[in-house]
Amino acid sequence: MIRFEPLDGPFGRAVQGVDLSAGIDEEGFLALSQALYRHRLLVLKDQTCGKDAYLRFGRQWGIPIQHVIDTARMPGYPDLLEVGNVTRRWRMYSRNTAVFWHTDQSYEADVATATMLYARKVPDLGGETRLLDMKAAYDDLDQDMRGQIDGLLAIHYYGATAGRDGEPPTQQLTEAQAATVPPVSHPLVRAHSVTGERVLYAVGGTAFGIEGMPNADADALLRSLRTHCIQDRYVYAHQYEVGDVAIWDTQMTMHCAAPMDDPDGPGTERLLWRISVRGVPDAYARKRAAA
Repeated sequence: MIRFEPLDGPFGRAVQGVDLSAGIDEEGFLALSQALYRHRLLVLKDQTCGKDAYLRFGRQWGIPIQHVIDTARMPGYPDLLEVGNVTRRWRMYSRNTAVFWHTDQSYEADVATATMLYARKVPDLGGETRLLDMKAAYDDLDQDMRGQIDGLLAIHYYGATAGRDGEPPTQQLTEAQAATVPPVSHPLVRAHSVTGERVLYAVGGTAFGIEGMPNADADALLRSLRTHCIQDRYVYAHQYEVGDVAIWDTQMTMHCAAPMDDPDGPGTERLLWRISVRGVPDAYARKRAAA
């Protein structure tokens, strides 16, 4: 039986009673997905699955996305990334590449709808992922601001605003990689692809302009919205335990990794397997087709 328990923060649920190595049926998946869309973040505890079972679970949520930085993809499993500080390949990509507020794949036309991280090695201190509830942040905006931003289109590019306000910059794309992800626009207030809820979308990391607005005005508005969103009251920091699978609704959140040093023996190593997906889960696509 699946059990949901509150996390120690303003949103999210810990999940007991799921074994990804055995797989999860459609009834169980629908229970998980409904909880995710309600609570933004789920942490499935005590998982012991391998790569194939983990990827099978990821595909229940949508189509896995192969990262634009192709050198970061896991050999033999291009739909997976190794996130952390223990692989030479990942250090080439930068162990601190995600230490800024962002939304996965907001720089692509077909955005990510969920991201999950499976904790394989965790440090004794640090290594957490910070997430914020963009729906709650949007709901708290006053009516004047909501009216001002409704209908605006933000312009996004990979890592365009990473490195601001004391955050480290992210890895620069090669010319070939950049050619695959040209600038793209998304509504500043975007409807969720499953629930239809309207939410402030991806105001950190990739949004660098607003269509039809002078650059200085767009920058000021985006900075103001980002400052509003990253208030502590909207943020939960997850400290991983080995076996955690954290999955979050990327349409309703932004996130930021904690900085990590190079490993120095046991207790300083961090390794997580990442999957990001796009599209509506098959279970919901079937429900829509039958309606």
